[in-house]
Amino acid sequence: LIDSGAIVQDELTGRWQATRDVADIVIPDTLHGVLMARIDRLQEDTKRVLQLAAVIGRIFPHRVLAAIAQEERELNGHLLTLQREEMVRERAREPELEYIFKHQLTQEAAYNGLLKKERRVFHRQVAEALERLFPDRIEEQVGLLAHHWEQAGEPEKATAYLLRAGDQARLAYAHQEAIDYYRRALTFLKEGGKHERAARTLMQLGLTYHTAFDFRRARQAYEEGFALWQKAGEIRPAVRLPPAPHALRMDWGEPRSLDPTMTNDMYSRGVIAQLFSGLVELGPEMTVVPDVARSWEVSEGGRKYVFHLRDDARWSDGTPVTAGDFEYAWKRVLDPAAGSPNADLLLDIRGARAFHRGEASDRDSVGVRALDEITLVVEMEEPTSYFPHLLTCSATYPVPRHIVETHGEEWPEVENTITNGPFRLEAWQQGEPMVLVRNPEYYGRVTGNVQRVELSFLTDRAARLEMYEAHDTDVLPLWGLSPPEADRARQRYAGEYVSVPWLVTWYAVFDVSRPPFDDPQVRRAFVLATDRETLADVALRGYSFPATGGFIPPGMPGHSPGIGLRYDPGQARRLLAEAGYPGGRSFPGVNLLTSRGGNWMTMGEYLQAQWRENLGVEITWEKMEWTLLLDVLDKAPPHTFVYGWAADYPDPDSFLRLSPLLRHTRRRNKAYERLVEKARGVMNQGERMKMYSQADRILIEEAAIMPLVYMRWHLLLKPWVRKFPTSAIKRWFWKDVIIEPH
Repeated sequence: LIDSGAIVQDELTGRWQATRDVADIVIPDTLHGVLMARIDRLQEDTKRVLQLAAVIGRIFPHRVLAAIAQEERELNGHLLTLQREEMVRERAREPELEYIFKHQLTQEAAYNGLLKKERRVFHRQVAEALERLFPDRIEEQVGLLAHHWEQAGEPEKATAYLLRAGDQARLAYAHQEAIDYYRRALTFLKEGGKHERAARTLMQLGLTYHTAFDFRRARQAYEEGFALWQKAGEIRPAVRLPPAPHALRMDWGEPRSLDPTMTNDMYSRGVIAQLFSGLVELGPEMTVVPDVARSWEVSEGGRKYVFHLRDDARWSDGTPVTAGDFEYAWKRVLDPAAGSPNADLLLDIRGARAFHRGEASDRDSVGVRALDEITLVVEMEEPTSYFPHLLTCSATYPVPRHIVETHGEEWPEVENTITNGPFRLEAWQQGEPMVLVRNPEYYGRVTGNVQRVELSFLTDRAARLEMYEAHDTDVLPLWGLSPPEADRARQRYAGEYVSVPWLVTWYAVFDVSRPPFDDPQVRRAFVLATDRETLADVALRGYSFPATGGFIPPGMPGHSPGIGLRYDPGQARRLLAEAGYPGGRSFPGVNLLTSRGGNWMTMGEYLQAQWRENLGVEITWEKMEWTLLLDVLDKAPPHTFVYGWAADYPDPDSFLRLSPLLRHTRRRNKAYERLVEKARGVMNQGERMKMYSQADRILIEEAAIMPLVYMRWHLLLKPWVRKFPTSAIKRWFWKDVIIEPH
């Protein structure tokens, strides 16, 4: 009424009065009509700015609006007019100038005033502007970009962002959001006849439902996905890739063993994942897709799984891979006589805990059995949301029973071993390079062209860099270099540098079973005396993030930011004095152990200096090779040492239950253990995450460990390595690597 001049305010009295007969005042029939009437009274250029802002969203950055507005010079004037008209207001100035519509209905009315053809053009411009203006914030905006590319009528771009947004939501346990993104992506994929991507998306959808304990919908999604997966597998590629011009050459850490049952260190598992295949496979998007199992069903409320195996899966000697090989392998992991470090992975299976503890001697009491050669039944104690992801771990891979029983502990030796993965072992002697070659019996999908992999086990940092500079290696992880060396390498080969997420926490461990770290005041003093922000940002040159939260890293559900004990050297000295060691006097001899080389050395040197400077304590620092360090930790752990734990699967259970925390710290806390144990069976994911956060807080406040840094994975890739898939958990997909002629 004010805008139309139908009522005016007396300047002296402040009273309002009509300027014409009320019967002559036209009032729109709807609120939307009122809003449209107000918008239509704006000047044309101001109205167009409002409509462009409406395309961006209820919140719109000034930079994005400026990038698409033709009247950029007059933009601020138009925005002032819209603020006076109380249609928009300024929302924030830092770190980015942003505006917001005062009401969502105003945005909707302005948007609806555009022709559909115009909307598409503007949505495209907004999407392009977001990609151009915020390249370092793409991951924060994948949902928004998906929306704009959808509305722009660009199915390829929209699908890519929808899948990324779905994966983000799924891994954060935002189930309903993930389901919505995946279903929107499926519409485009099915319309485009992209069977394999649609199958993978359906399995991501099934995994989302499974994680939310909705097993009925999970089964529906999986069944449709399995059918499409089979259909996609029948389609031959139009053009076959020529073989790689040479082997994939990498520097590596020497494996302790190639027996999936008996090892769980990073380097062993990385090779095992190339030599063996499990029931399912983890994709780069952290998707669980069929491998030896062609399909599966979940019943009895998540307590029973039936896996149907492929009938063409073969060991490298031509022998069929059977359900019995899986049953034998899993019960071998659980056998207390075997001493496998992986037994905790399988304790969710019915009867597994009692068998592993020696409380039941009958192997048949464990809920894993082969019904026939291609049918495996697994029964669980309780529904377990992370079980599909757990099946991607190398400890669940089959082993060839006929070879293991023939050769015993020596079955993984080169002359004895057979495998069922994309590669087989051709050559390896301790201390010598390892050679893998393509397994001709492998039945699975291969999208790369690598026929041979050569792994060197160099301990000399300079030699690693020299090999890369001489073009004798194709991939160089920067973790093995010191931070200054990594900086120089990254600057020299800037176009070859890659940084990807990695769910891993590096931390210091204190042995709480013996002095001086049996005293919690001493442990807290050592933590408070350690500036982890300087460690990450200065000593490690920003290649990692300071672990100021809990043990669970960022990017993992249950992460608790900011709960770490803050750097406070004054309080640290007071606590140490209260414990009987004022100024560090009379403090007993203590050993700090780290691996040798690269960032390990940086962290060891930093901790030794911090504790000397802030506490007056002199620590004896010992360095040794990684495999030797693992042996020492198994037999006689030192007072304190630096260790790293990487997720086996994207659930807090992988950190708080499966990591060797209790064994390494020699610590027992019943409240912590009850929370972690109870959380495994809770079917409300929100409640589960609260329980894990509580357990993580107990761990941090007790100071039995000190999280140091959260990692990313940094590497150099030669230009001829055209494709090198990776993920935050599994970083090696060698069968899908493509090396171009050069």
